Amino acid sequence: MSRYLVSRRVALAWLSVLFFTLSACSVLPESETLTFYRLPSPNLAASEPSVLQASSDAVLRIDVPYGDRAVDSTRILVIPEPERISAYKGARWSDSAPALFRDRLIDAFRSAGVFRTVVADNSALAADIELSGDLTWFHVVYRDGVPVVRIAYDATLSDMKSSRIMASQRFSAEQPVQGKQVPEVVQAYGQAIDQLSARVLDWVQQQGRVRRNAK
Repeated sequence: MSRYLVSRRVALAWLSVLFFTLSACSVLPESETLTFYRLPSPNLAASEPSVLQASSDAVLRIDVPYGDRAVDSTRILVIPEPERISAYKGARWSDSAPALFRDRLIDAFRSAGVFRTVVADNSALAADIELSGDLTWFHVVYRDGVPVVRIAYDATLSDMKSSRIMASQRFSAEQPVQGKQVPEVVQAYGQAIDQLSARVLDWVQQQGRVRRNAK
C-alpha cells in the first residue's frame, strides 16, 4: 500500500472521530440559566423592637444558624405537597439561606441600636452575648393554592463569659405571597424575616434586662 493511501486513511479516520465528537456535543443538554436573588431591603419599622430600651454596653455576636442539607443551600425551596421538597427552577439565593438569615438579623439589631456593637460569628472581636440557633424552616408551602413563606428559628442566647445558656425559644413567621412568580416569593421572604426579626429583638432585649438586673 502506498504511503499516500495510508495517509489518506489516517486523515479520514481522524475526520470520522471529529464528526462523531461534534455530533455528541450537539445533543448535550443546555446548561440551566440561573438568576440569583438577594433578600429585599429590610422594613426598618417592622423590625424595630416594640418597646425601645436603653442601649446596652454589651457586644452581641450573631452566629449563622444550623440548617439541614436542604435548608443550608442556595436553592429557594418549595414544598408543593407533604413530604416532598422541591425548588424553584432557575432561581438561587445569593448566599446560603442560613447566612442570609444571619445577615438580616445583624442588620435589624444594628438598626435598633440596643447593643454597643453587633458582630458576626466570623469576627475576631470578643463578645459578651451570643445569639445562635437552628433555622428549621425556610421554604414555601401551598395552602388552598396560595404560596406561603414559612420561616422557623430556634434561638439560643448564651452568656459568653460564663458559657451558660441564658434562654432559648422558637420563633416562626408566615407570609402569603402576592403572586406566584419568584420575585414575589422573594418579597414575601423579606416580609416574613422582618416580622421574625422584630420578635427576636424584643426577646433578646427582655433577656438582657433580666441579665442586668441579676448583677
